[in-house]
Order: sequence, then C-alpha cells, then structure tokens
Amino acid sequence: MGDRFQHARHVVRVGVVFVIGFIGFLFARSTLIPPDFGVYGYYRAGALNDIKARPIVYAGRQACLECHDGMYDPPEPDESAPPRKPSVKPLTAQDNKPSTLRCEGCHGPLKSHIDDTEKDVPKVADDRLCLGCHRQLAGRPKSQPQVIPATHKTGDPMRKTCVSCHTPHWPKTEDASGT
Repeated sequence: MGDRFQHARHVVRVGVVFVIGFIGFLFARSTLIPPDFGVYGYYRAGALNDIKARPIVYAGRQACLECHDGMYDPPEPDESAPPRKPSVKPLTAQDNKPSTLRCEGCHGPLKSHIDDTEKDVPKVADDRLCLGCHRQLAGRPKSQPQVIPATHKTGDPMRKTCVSCHTPHWPKTEDASGT
C-alpha cells in the first residue's frame, strides 16, 4: 500500500497551487468589484446616480424644431444647379427618409445651442460622418442607401465630398446622368 501513494505529494502540490489561486481570485474579486454591482443585473447600481449627476448635453428634436421647422421639406429648385431627371411624383416630406434621424445624430449634442442661440450649430465636417452609416457593408439592410466611396465619386473632380452633391437634410439627388 505504501507504493500506491508514493507520488501523492505531487498531486497535493498541484491541489495547493489551485487552492491558493482560487483564494487569490476570490480576494481580487471582492477587492475590485464594487459591492453594489449586480443589484440591477449586470450593472453597478451607483452608476445611475453617476449618470444623473452629469450635465444634460442633448436637447432633443422638439427643441430644434422650435426654430428650425421645415428643415426636411423638399428643397427649392436651384436654377444654377445641373439639370435633374424629372420626378415621377412630386416629392413630399414623407419621401425624405433621413427626416427620421434626430438632429443630434449628425450635429452632436445641442443643449448649449438651445441655451445660447448665438452659438453655432456644428456642421457636418467631412465624409467620415456620412460614411459611418452609408459605407457599403454586407450586414446592412438593402433599404439603407450604401455607397462604395472609391467608385461613387468618379469622373467629376468637383465631387470631393458627400455634401458637394447631397444636401444633408435632403440627400437624394439625381442629376441628368442618373447618378
């Protein structure tokens, strides 16, 4: 029977290492995880108070519409613009799918502009914002207008940015060539 347990010390050593590791894990967990973690699911309950203490930076669409109502109405025809294909039916505000977006989705937090209307509304600076939603990706729904940036602005050197052809509040455009 003595030969049977001659290597038991090796097993005991491995067991002791696992026990010490487990105790270390429990100590680290009790030290690093706040006591209110898990009260509301996989969150820290005190985070709600932290969030409430932060200043409000978003104003909401209704605040924007008080002064900027009609931003999503069809644009007036521009006589100097290149000719466009005639529409099959007159365009209405309901035809403008981007009107379902909220102003602050593109312009950023606007509470400071609402509080002081002298502050400018941030403009869309470059294509990165547009392409964040409109760059062609396989996982996006087909109803989402998508472009491949390298092939979308070909031919015309004046077409450098999205806003050189598309008005952000009414982005659908069809020039005489149908693009």
